Amino acid sequence: MTTATFSGRVVERVALFGALTSTFHGLHLWADRWLQRPKDAVLKGLQGDELVYPSDGTPADEIVREDEVPVPASVVGRRAATGHVLTYAAGQLVVTEVVVRLLGLRLPWRARLAGAVINFGTHWVIDRRRVLLWLAERVNHKDSFIAYGTVLRKPDAEPDTSGPGTALSDLDQGLHKLLGVLAAAVMARLAVPARRRVRGAAC
Repeated sequence: MTTATFSGRVVERVALFGALTSTFHGLHLWADRWLQRPKDAVLKGLQGDELVYPSDGTPADEIVREDEVPVPASVVGRRAATGHVLTYAAGQLVVTEVVVRLLGLRLPWRARLAGAVINFGTHWVIDRRRVLLWLAERVNHKDSFIAYGTVLRKPDAEPDTSGPGTALSDLDQGLHKLLGVLAAAVMARLAVPARRRVRGAAC
């Protein structure tokens, strides 16, 4: 029977990966739901060139407001998604910093930057919905799952297809958490690089 041996760097890397993965998973819903402004939650998925009012996304052709200038729906959606990702990023960065300091872990800036690009860049793209819906059509027919998994909020209202409790929301959360694992792995690798081999040294 053979026993696997791991270098100190591998052990350190795995420990950091475990800490980051647990942190990202544990804080995700808090940062994604508690810190998200209701306005951003409603507007972040808006697409298209239809003119809407930026305060609540109401189409400009349905009502005239003298004190508000309508803009394209896609502009409102991008602004809301950006606002949401900024609050999410602030929450994740603060909690991660606290965990790293409490555990005495080493996390250099290049690792932090890589994790931020993966976590926050993909979060914005996913929450804009276009890429998420594109993937849903091509992976195990999840577009039919989205059409089936809707929620009726009020008796006379149209079914909600994207909010909490819907299939689209579940797919959204699944992608965020998967990418959090990827971000943690990349961060751990960058924080604890492999030892360079010295030329001529024994293997």
